[in-house]
Amino acid sequence: MTARGKLIGEFLLIVIGVFVALMLESAFEDRADDKLRDEYLSRIKTDLESDKAALQGRIDFFVDVQRFSQDVLGWLDGDTPVDHDLLLASFYAAEVWPLTPNKSTYLDLHSTGNLRLLDDIDLRTSMAKYYNKADSSSAGLTPNEHYRELIRGVIPTDVQNLIRKNCPTIDEQDLKSSGFPPCSLPGVDYDRINHLYASLRANGDFRRVLTYRHSELGVMIYLLRQQVIFASEALGKIEWQ
Repeated sequence: MTARGKLIGEFLLIVIGVFVALMLESAFEDRADDKLRDEYLSRIKTDLESDKAALQGRIDFFVDVQRFSQDVLGWLDGDTPVDHDLLLASFYAAEVWPLTPNKSTYLDLHSTGNLRLLDDIDLRTSMAKYYNKADSSSAGLTPNEHYRELIRGVIPTDVQNLIRKNCPTIDEQDLKSSGFPPCSLPGVDYDRINHLYASLRANGDFRRVLTYRHSELGVMIYLLRQQVIFASEALGKIEWQ
């Protein structure tokens, strides 16, 4: 073999070696990307499943809250006195249960540029639809301060404390709803309560604020149900990955 042929052979070996090395490196990178992608999908799935359960809990909770507001509106339209159930309904109609969406994984995907790993456009679109709406939906869970001020400015402090003690709707960490179970309110003076509530019946502003609260709750429930749909759509896309 001539010197020239030898040099050409060595050059070809180097080129082939570099090519093989690049192929191996690419294969390793693809494998690492696939592993990282699967980890992200698993985390997103966990986040969405957790959010979906939390959203459904809020829907059930606020359906009850809206029903209580309807009970109070019915009382305003009649002439029945305030009893145990109406007292609780008026108090519960102001209840709230905040929600913070699990966005850490989604934000991590964006901040690191790893969103590129999710090459399914439909999945990325579904995720964006859910997370872009998540903040606005959770913001809607804030209390109607005007109604809370009006009703809890009338209910005596000792009665409010009794309701919170005997009929709690949220745990101490304000994280888990216990619902609205039947409960007793021993020692409540309903003659006193009716005297105080008489001012509410005569207050046109109270009716207006309560009517708005009832409508507001309807919108809130609708938005929460939409979020459940968006979460389900994204979860469905993940199952196909």
